[in-house]
Formats: sequence, C-alpha cells, structure tokens
Amino acid sequence: MGLIDELRKKHGELAAVAPLPRAHFTKPNIVIKPNANSRPTGDITGYLANPKEV
Repeated sequence: MGLIDELRKKHGELAAVAPLPRAHFTKPNIVIKPNANSRPTGDITGYLANPKEV
C-alpha cells in the first residue's frame, strides 16, 4: 500500500494484463506483478476452463 507513484517506482508501470482492457482506456490506479503465464491485454488465447463457475 502507498502512493501510486511510489508503488510504480518500486514495482514497475504494468497496469493491465488479459483479460483486462488496455490501461490507456481506463487509467487504472494499480500496479500488477505479472505471473509467468500472464498475457498482455488483447490476448485471446485463454479459455473459460469451468463455465459453471461463472
């Protein structure tokens, strides 16, 4: 937790991964540490593994 500028300096600028929309559309106040399996926004290679949970 902290000021977003401080968090971005410490953790980077990434603010969107799939399936989120591109950050320039929503201007999120978030910093994301991506998982090794994460994909960039706009990526459509994922799938819904268990539709009954949705």
